[in-house]
Amino acid sequence: SWSAPAAWTPKTGSSMRKGSYAVKGSAGEADFAITAFPGDTGGLHANLNRWRGQVGLPNAAPAELDAALLHFDGKGGLHFEVIDLVGPSGNPPIRMLGAITSYGGNSWFFKLMGPDGTVAAEKQAFLEFLNTVKTP
Repeated sequence: SWSAPAAWTPKTGSSMRKGSYAVKGSAGEADFAITAFPGDTGGLHANLNRWRGQVGLPNAAPAELDAALLHFDGKGGLHFEVIDLVGPSGNPPIRMLGAITSYGGNSWFFKLMGPDGTVAAEKQAFLEFLNTVKTP
């Protein structure tokens, strides 16, 4: 379970999304998605490189990825690997805040993606959101 910031607007979920929110900001609207998949879904580095590709960045070596991670222990007892990515181009550039944690044999993904200014302004709210994620 979790508790989203009041300013984030719930969106209709889908078969893949456990949660979905619209995050509005002065630079435009960002999308926040919560998904879960069985196992490690290829591992941490593969998932981080997949996210890099989504914002237009090339793959990075494991050492580069590890250096870019924020290790975040949420108040709900979960450990998150958090990354902040900004695409190389666009008007405005695309930014993504992503977090990955393991629970119950699944990999859980929390991804806020949208215009750089909107996502950057929501970084603290994103981290506070992770503090609300709790296991049953």
